[in-house]
Amino acid sequence: MLFHERLTKNLIICTNMKQPKSVAKCNCKAFDKHAEFQHEEHKIVTFKDKGTSEYKYTNKSSNHLAKYIVDGKLIADKGAKCDFLLLNCEQKQSYFIELKGSDMIRAIEQIDRSIDLLKPNLADFAFFARIVLTKVATIDSKSTKLVKLEKKLKSLKGNLKKQTRLLQEVV
Repeated sequence: MLFHERLTKNLIICTNMKQPKSVAKCNCKAFDKHAEFQHEEHKIVTFKDKGTSEYKYTNKSSNHLAKYIVDGKLIADKGAKCDFLLLNCEQKQSYFIELKGSDMIRAIEQIDRSIDLLKPNLADFAFFARIVLTKVATIDSKSTKLVKLEKKLKSLKGNLKKQTRLLQEVV
């Protein structure tokens, strides 16, 4: 009887234990294909292009992330599309990333169209745009395309950040 009581007590303790975060199931199921990784707790995720532009995302909370290739994979048509998509599954945040030479307006067009096409799969997510240019580009801060994208992102609970060469973000 004593053994049975201990066994029962241990079973109750084990079933009531909180599951570790690394084992917990990630609920992020936006896309099943074209992922570099999904449902993983990477501390740092780096995005690089052929040029020297780079976006670095530091995941200080060890949230589950998913990294997708957009250009030619998630969106395979001939239209404009950004390079990458990063999802922070616990925070419900989507990051549309474009690494570009110096054409800021083209980068804005690529991100804008990518958001339009992928938004139906990201219903509960906030939308963020990240543009990293290799060369310094001067752009009119009142450019209609820039203003339109910034307004769209604000309405989707996000924002736009742009930088030359390296953009680092800690979330």
